[in-house]
Amino acid sequence: MHITAIANQKGGCGKTTTTINLAAELGRRDRSVLVIDLDPQGHASLGMGVGDRDLPGLYEVFSDEAGFHDVVLHGVCEKVDLVPANISLAMLESLLGDEQGRERLLLEQLERFACLYDNVLIDCPPSLGLLSINALRAADEVLVPVEASCFALDGVRQLLDIVALLRNKYGMELPVRILPTMFDTHTRFAQTVLNQIREQLPVTISHARIRHTVRVREAAWFGKTLAEYAPDSTAAADYRSLAAELIEASGRARATHVGATTRDETELARTDTTEDNAMTQQAEQARRQMVVLTFDEIDCQRLQIAGDFNDWVPDRNIETRHINGHWQKVFTAEPGVYEYRLLIDGEWQPDPTNPAEIPNELGGVNSLLQVPVQH
Repeated sequence: MHITAIANQKGGCGKTTTTINLAAELGRRDRSVLVIDLDPQGHASLGMGVGDRDLPGLYEVFSDEAGFHDVVLHGVCEKVDLVPANISLAMLESLLGDEQGRERLLLEQLERFACLYDNVLIDCPPSLGLLSINALRAADEVLVPVEASCFALDGVRQLLDIVALLRNKYGMELPVRILPTMFDTHTRFAQTVLNQIREQLPVTISHARIRHTVRVREAAWFGKTLAEYAPDSTAAADYRSLAAELIEASGRARATHVGATTRDETELARTDTTEDNAMTQQAEQARRQMVVLTFDEIDCQRLQIAGDFNDWVPDRNIETRHINGHWQKVFTAEPGVYEYRLLIDGEWQPDPTNPAEIPNELGGVNSLLQVPVQH
């Protein structure tokens, strides 16, 4: 069994698209695959044709409302099973509080139940909180989809900070593989970004390049994989190359989690809680800064905000101010680029005061917020 966490705090870089299509290509190569949707938005589930947002998932497993085997959906595509996600995952951190071993919950489930699979792919949320920490602790490798942009280096650096914490706390050597996505072969800029990553960061860059094509968004819209919707497209061929590369990599030496070789289980049980909590707090508090968004031109009775910075739960961890007819939303976030939308009098829409937008996987538009690094 080879466990791959597909992660990047930066939104819109193709994490979910990669999870879906890599799983499909692995299944077509006769690998048994389990996809774990760890994002409360549930886009991986939706992209694999599972539109029911009320299905139980890991929240129900971690809260002891269901067993892991009870929430697995079998055969969502050829040789691929799925653990779906729902919005309840966003409440997991508050549910667990200071529960002992909360960062090991996913690892413990996979140790018991995932041995039937050749590959496990975990679609991580666009944040580096408790859910992502669970995925990284369970993983043998991190696959980081990266779109060629001026923010690419910063997103990868933040992920590497968490990987370094895991190495220091648990002795984990967690390989990081960069996957160029939405790659434009006709521009020098994309190659320049990759060269900077190669020169400045301790990572491996995948030989696969996922080229930009509208077929990717079309397939997601219809809840199909590229292998089903557009098997002859350039991106489908690129994901076939990625699947071959991952199979080769999974046949090599696995990353070793601490405990397998340097600690026995008794010592792990005594030390995990203190170390896990310290690591999570350090990761979540690192470089957070205050963000104040002011909306001067929106006349409404109720204004809420949801985005990558609060797991897409409206007004979660957000302070609302209404001063002289102007709305303000105040929260803290780490430096980076975030996608978000507003809920204006109950209607979802992009921020009409912000011209920075990006198409989302459902065919709509999300607004973009950049939280700069403060020196």
